[in-house]
Amino acid sequence: MRYLVLLLCFFLPLSSAFAAVDIGLRGKDPVRLADVYQQDGVPYVAIEDALDAVNLTGHWNAISHSFLIRSKYGWGEISPASGYLKLGDEFYPLKDKPRFIDGRLRVTDSFVLNQLAQLSGQSVYFRNLDPDIDNTPAKQARGIEKLFAFFLNKKASKSASILRSVAIDPGHGGLDTGIIAPSGFKEKQLNMDVANKLAKQLKMKLGIPIYLSRDGDYEVTMEQRLQAASKEDVDIWLLLHAQASFSAELSGVNLFIRPEEKAPDVTEGAVTATVTSDSMLLANDLALSLRENSIKVRGIYPSSRLSLGRGDLPTVLIELGYLSNPEELQQLQNPDYQNQIIQALYTGIHRYAKKSKEKTNDIN
Repeated sequence: MRYLVLLLCFFLPLSSAFAAVDIGLRGKDPVRLADVYQQDGVPYVAIEDALDAVNLTGHWNAISHSFLIRSKYGWGEISPASGYLKLGDEFYPLKDKPRFIDGRLRVTDSFVLNQLAQLSGQSVYFRNLDPDIDNTPAKQARGIEKLFAFFLNKKASKSASILRSVAIDPGHGGLDTGIIAPSGFKEKQLNMDVANKLAKQLKMKLGIPIYLSRDGDYEVTMEQRLQAASKEDVDIWLLLHAQASFSAELSGVNLFIRPEEKAPDVTEGAVTATVTSDSMLLANDLALSLRENSIKVRGIYPSSRLSLGRGDLPTVLIELGYLSNPEELQQLQNPDYQNQIIQALYTGIHRYAKKSKEKTNDIN
């Protein structure tokens, strides 16, 4: 018997660690779950077990390859291919995607505390009983940040052209569909279509190389996405995405950049000024051009999301519109409207590059 136990331990997956958690509705006795896996320092529990613990039910839909959760607000839907909880026609972003581990669909503590609390309409209690590896994600995040800083530093240019090259990241791909609209239209498709058309415009009109993080419908890792932006001649990095909202009324383009840095001031009592980054200058030119082409821009927002990276490479994440808005969804699927966006983005890029080159020449 002892040898059998040793043999079973030998064949357990080394990439995961067993753990245990307590889950329950606030004010009620929690349920202890032992069928828990730690992956990269994050606890994953089987969705059925988590639902039982908070008095909800659900089932796997083999046709849609998604898990349906019954709630008083309607059916919630999650999928390992999507980073959203769909509830009716609304999409709620998930911090971590559900994952199949050891034959069961599993969710993280974030899903339990946020989405299950939302679906149950009550506060949910979650306690990880094996916290020894809780700091692993933080260590990994710091490592990723260092990687981003390495890749995304702006390189000096002595080229006569206004731009040497542009890197474009069409978000999502493969099983990672991004947002799925009620009609079935997928965000990954929109991102790829716009990226291909924009790349063609830039190549034709500026005669420069364009680096895409993906050129087809497949998944890429964070590191692979950064490879395009790490090229020595890249002067601009654009990330293309689309959004969904709790409200079907929201529409328009959102632009995200890294937070602006404060300029050091050694003068006593002086107010520290904000340095306008190249990313902000690029975002301003893109926003202006979009509005000139009759495309609604909601605003430019600072964001600390890791996908924007670190460093001083001019970088803008463009949320092309809301797939949760029926009218805008129809527009975004229209090739003419896509071309309208492409033309606006090209004009904004060209305007920014021309001004940047003139400023560089003035300094020299």
